[in-house]
Amino acid sequence: MGKLFLTTFLAFISMGHAVLAQQTTVAEQAQLSWRTSQSYNGSDNLDLVLVIRNISTADLDLSKWDLWFNTMYPVIDKKTEKYAFSNQRGNLFKLEFANQILAPNDSLVTVYTTQYAISNISTVPNGFYFQDKNDPKVYHAVENVSYDPITLPALQQNSFNASLYARNEKLNKNATVPLIFPTPKSIRSRKGSYELPATVGCFVSPGLSMGLGAINGVPAIEGLKVVPSKEKDAQLVIKQVDGLNREGYRLSVSNDGIHVEASSGAGAQYALQSLVSLLSPAMYFSHEARHIPYVQIEDEPRYAYRGFMMDIARNFKDKAVILKYLDLMARYKLNVFHFHFIDDEGWRIEIPSLPELTAIGAVRSPLFKDGSSLQPGYGSGGNHGYNQFLSRADFIEILRYAHDRNIVVVPEIETPGHARAAIKAMEARYEHFMALGKQAEAERYLLYDPEDRSEYNSVQHFGDNVINPALPSTYAFLEKVIDEFIAMYKEAGIPFKKISIGGDEVPSGVWTKSPRIDALMKKEGMKSTHEVWPYYIQRVNEICTAKGLDMAGWEEIGMVNKGDGMVVNPMLPNKSNIQVDVWNNVIGGGQEDLAYRLANAGYQTVLISASNMYFDMMWNTNFMEPGLKWATYADLFHSYSLLPEVFFANIDTYYSGEKLGKKGFANRVRLTEKGKANFLGIKGGLWAETVLTEEQMDYLVFPRFFALAERAWSAKRNYEDEAGFSLKGIENDYAGFIHKVGLHELPKLAPNVKFRLPGVGLKEINDAVYANAEYPGFSIYYTLDGTLPSLESNRYEKGQPVVYKQGQTLAFAVIDQEGRLGQVSYFKK
Repeated sequence: MGKLFLTTFLAFISMGHAVLAQQTTVAEQAQLSWRTSQSYNGSDNLDLVLVIRNISTADLDLSKWDLWFNTMYPVIDKKTEKYAFSNQRGNLFKLEFANQILAPNDSLVTVYTTQYAISNISTVPNGFYFQDKNDPKVYHAVENVSYDPITLPALQQNSFNASLYARNEKLNKNATVPLIFPTPKSIRSRKGSYELPATVGCFVSPGLSMGLGAINGVPAIEGLKVVPSKEKDAQLVIKQVDGLNREGYRLSVSNDGIHVEASSGAGAQYALQSLVSLLSPAMYFSHEARHIPYVQIEDEPRYAYRGFMMDIARNFKDKAVILKYLDLMARYKLNVFHFHFIDDEGWRIEIPSLPELTAIGAVRSPLFKDGSSLQPGYGSGGNHGYNQFLSRADFIEILRYAHDRNIVVVPEIETPGHARAAIKAMEARYEHFMALGKQAEAERYLLYDPEDRSEYNSVQHFGDNVINPALPSTYAFLEKVIDEFIAMYKEAGIPFKKISIGGDEVPSGVWTKSPRIDALMKKEGMKSTHEVWPYYIQRVNEICTAKGLDMAGWEEIGMVNKGDGMVVNPMLPNKSNIQVDVWNNVIGGGQEDLAYRLANAGYQTVLISASNMYFDMMWNTNFMEPGLKWATYADLFHSYSLLPEVFFANIDTYYSGEKLGKKGFANRVRLTEKGKANFLGIKGGLWAETVLTEEQMDYLVFPRFFALAERAWSAKRNYEDEAGFSLKGIENDYAGFIHKVGLHELPKLAPNVKFRLPGVGLKEINDAVYANAEYPGFSIYYTLDGTLPSLESNRYEKGQPVVYKQGQTLAFAVIDQEGRLGQVSYFKK
């Protein structure tokens, strides 16, 4: 039962991903199955089993093939008489066979060991393909793969579900549904409502940069048409006024119609988004009369910077997905799109003057050893992955689309670490021009020192992914790429003010054995390779400044290593023009106050809290939940509980689960008044290592995206104070929040966003089981024989006791109107 469900779920998240180039004997013959070993215990024994079975009627000669695969956790090299596992860098691994010929229905059982315990479906191996040992151009993706999920004993599973039930009961309590989301600064409602006609006459002050096209798309309401009108005849009047925050607005709904006041098009747009928020799902989708409650709203954002970071480097997402998410950002009043398009595993935007960046850097294939592509990664397997990048025209369209929605796009050129795709692309360029005898051209944009013998291992397990700061060609490359982006923004007609240069996770050991670095250090009077880092940051900042750009980057660009680890760099020139994006506040990691230290030191600071707003983190410990867990487990309440400027106020437990001592974080730095002036705002992010499809992306981002929108826009709450923190206050707010999200916002998104459906908690009382959901607005279904629930199954009514018999397995799950199944909760005793 569990195996079938896991296989089905994995097929769903990889739909359209691993397609066989053609049917072949080995692909038809081999069936793979994965499980943990009988001795696996998740701690001192991490043995895993991969079985290759011949399901054909002919012999299967494995000795002719290598089996390659990806897995998130490193595999320890192992060699036996029959097979050998080996690490091929990154998350790519190879299984070789020694004279293994499988007769029909025969199997080869292989056992390997991973460095970390398998935590969930995202950490099981994927991307399997066979490759001919003698002719590497022949390779075939393996589709016939099954997995046995790691399941808890019934007692532990029942305990997990009971804890979830208690959490749901505590947090999902009765509450008044807020009228507007995100919560406005001030709202007054009174009796009565205004009936919105099907055709709305609209007047817009000439000074506002907002046309009717923008109004019709904020967002499009079923059957509603907006037409121009004189002010005296209009049902919707949008006027420009002075004295409001640039993104602020006033919205009034009365018997006289709908009146909006704003100082800019952005403020007017946000007023209209609030107007849409006033509509129930029934009014939103229906052509029938829409009655909008009488309200008076005065609103403005808490933070000027309200961002979302999307990674399309690890697993590519096309233009349509990006535009969809820009619409979602605008809908919930986010205004900065941090675009992560380059990493070790891919370069995803066309740079016409450097075609190798996408010809090589945007292609992952089994043919990587000839230099024509990057290696398979994160499940790409035998899928060659052509054209997985945005064209120049695509990017320009994205810029204009975002601008029309008052969103600033900040592209990130990840350097000097996480740059393997760029390095390999420029290496291919180097080899090409060297073969033509053009050495100067070959070296023009070279990013590595061919004589560098430094040994290092990056977080993603590469030893060749860091750009060399001693090469003039490094800065020539950066200038060329930045100039190309300047040209694209210019063609789009969009101001280009800020660029991110990445700067995170440069591994220990880089540059230590590079002759070019040695020469640079001698020239600059450096005593340690640690000094190369601030030198590089300053050089890049000078390039950005010369081109009229402010520089952003990850937290490390504002830090320096003086021999004992990274600390805030107080000496970096022009730091007030440098934006640091701070992710590292993992609870118990020792850097919980890093964002505050950088802001206090004068850096423009944006908090992208890995502890709350990394949407690729697992929801909870359920094996079926996708994502990673290295920073936290983050359900909706955990994301909502982020208090950006008083992070420590509501933390009583380390990430490890250990309770804080009496002193807690007493020795950590707090945000000063000076620091508050440098604290620009917050953003959420989605890293794409585990995100193979658009559906998987939707699942991980929503509904946690709503927590980001609320914390970024809404005013500071009374409980955001360490001395006066009230857990009850935040829980009461959360109850209203999830009622708005569950009853109004998620149903409006349902046609286009495959968000995570709520999980089901179970509680046993007197030989009966009771169920509840994590957030309201959804129906629970159940079966009495442990089979997967469907819309034809029993529908659970709130408070209903489901009587069970000893040995019986019950299965509960939320199912939406389309038949989409949420996580299944099992009860057995």
